[in-house]
Amino acid sequence: MDQVTKIITALGIGITAAAAIGVIMSWLKLKEGLESEDARNINKGALGLALNGATLVLIGGLTAFVIAKLAGIAG
Repeated sequence: MDQVTKIITALGIGITAAAAIGVIMSWLKLKEGLESEDARNINKGALGLALNGATLVLIGGLTAFVIAKLAGIAG
């Protein structure tokens, strides 16, 4: 069970890190759009922030939930 927990943790960390990078990139796109008053970049940045932020929170919580359930099964 310990190996399964490590695998799920590694997957959760990987996806969360990718979403965090997406949040940073979306923030930069939004900032660029606001500076140049480009509606397309503003929309892309805002949408990216929302989607990547939601992914960040969702995967973090889901990973913690699954690890807690596995600990309950194993223990």
